[in-house]
Amino acid sequence: MWRNYRWVRLVLPLFACLAAVPFAAAAKPLAKPAVKPMRGAANNEPLGSLKYYPTPERPVGWRGDGTGRYPGATPPTVWERKAVGNSYATKGIVWMQPLPNIGVSTPIVVGDRIFLTGEVSDLICLDKKTGRILWIRSNREFESLTPEELKEDPEYGTTLAPLAQQLSKLNSDVAEVLNAALSNPKAAKLAEPALKAKKDLDKKIQDAQTAIDKKLFNRYWAQAVFGFAGQTPTSDGKNVYAFFTTGVSVCYDLNGNRKWIARGSGGGSEHGNFASPLLCDNRLIVWANELRAYEADSGKLAWTVPAKAGNTYGSLFHLKSGGEDVAGFQWGNFVRVRDGQAVWQPGAFGDCVATPIVDGDYIYAHEGYPKNNKGAFKAFKIPASTSDKKIEPAFTFNLEWGENEMVVDKQTNPFARGFVASPLLVDGLIYQVTQGGGLLVNDAATGEQVYRKVLPLHPRTEYWNWSGAAASPTAAGKFVYLLDNQGNTLVIKPGRKYEVVAENSIAELTNDQKQKQNLATPIFEGARMYYRTADFLYCIGDK
Repeated sequence: MWRNYRWVRLVLPLFACLAAVPFAAAAKPLAKPAVKPMRGAANNEPLGSLKYYPTPERPVGWRGDGTGRYPGATPPTVWERKAVGNSYATKGIVWMQPLPNIGVSTPIVVGDRIFLTGEVSDLICLDKKTGRILWIRSNREFESLTPEELKEDPEYGTTLAPLAQQLSKLNSDVAEVLNAALSNPKAAKLAEPALKAKKDLDKKIQDAQTAIDKKLFNRYWAQAVFGFAGQTPTSDGKNVYAFFTTGVSVCYDLNGNRKWIARGSGGGSEHGNFASPLLCDNRLIVWANELRAYEADSGKLAWTVPAKAGNTYGSLFHLKSGGEDVAGFQWGNFVRVRDGQAVWQPGAFGDCVATPIVDGDYIYAHEGYPKNNKGAFKAFKIPASTSDKKIEPAFTFNLEWGENEMVVDKQTNPFARGFVASPLLVDGLIYQVTQGGGLLVNDAATGEQVYRKVLPLHPRTEYWNWSGAAASPTAAGKFVYLLDNQGNTLVIKPGRKYEVVAENSIAELTNDQKQKQNLATPIFEGARMYYRTADFLYCIGDK
């Protein structure tokens, strides 16, 4: 009897603390009142249009709808941020919101709000018009445990739950000081104590977790190079979903109220896991050396399928086969969405890096590791049925360079001819940018090379932490946007010849005057471009 009474005393405070955690930050509103999802929003508007609004049938996520095309946009072509003495001069920048921590994920737009992820486990919501941070929600691993698992150690309630409450409060404080810096750059220094306190508290929570169970809460060290929050969130217009490489998956409504949290494997390759999730047929599908699906409404695990892979920079993508929804992963692992049945042969594309794209009856994907352009790029015919045995290549693309083009230095940039960025298909042509800044344009119907160009970009390509031109080519309105990892963007016209519209740059310098690395792919809506860098989210375009 005494033993049961002791457990009641320990567990009741734990449940009280945990119940308060997801909603604590909402007690201190930062900008505007709660919003309701748009009902009956037009679903036939093109992506990039101000009238486009995501739905369960047309969700928004990695590269918008996965294609990297925003035909409804009327995008900006000219902007600049350059260093002038100890400050910066800007042109064409509507706002630039300081972010609480690093991240390489792409933002998404849902109505009047923008969502993106940040280290270590943050989902961040901003006001689209002003850039102000509306809320920050952290999602620590222990919060995904079941009530039965939480009972196994009283430290979850006595130590971790109070720390999570402190973090929720601190997230509100961080948002306030960063919002102050939005309108007054000189106030950025004032944000440093709060940002440091947040990082220190994050570490304290992690140390407390591993003290309870090191095996359960240990994180893969290599993921820290680019972070645990590299995945782009996704939304059906009603909720927003995120996956972190801590293994945590979460669902929030648009006002920041957590609806569910779950956890499974978070592993990846030697360089980590950056596979953005897929929302399809009321299921959130994630990859972490397995493909697993959660029921979007409840977070209940629907199925898991082993899906081992080597390099894991790429994301999930959606296709149809014989009327069935199929989820694909970068390596060529495919699963039927409704029941988790693995289809075709596993690992059909091999050790590739870039996320494939789907158009019509074809998947366009690299086959094999792309270092020095050795991995072939092919068009694979989508099988007529999920009961077929194999997925077969239809033709191979010509990605040749001249001997004196894209010279590879094995010491400093051995990956200059490799690919991290995903392909882009526009008007029958496929655009690809190598890590070293080389542009290859091919005919999508035949694979024949239309032209190639060493771009006037300046990417850094070094082993391990300088990935070169990693942001994927993007089409918005009438233009194609090509980026390196040093703040430079080329705007070109699509077509069978190379024609530059504008060259733009955003300077973000370290204390030793070196450019910070930026890896995220931009998105477009209306006359604006949203562009995430190491320290900021930029809104570029019309005021």
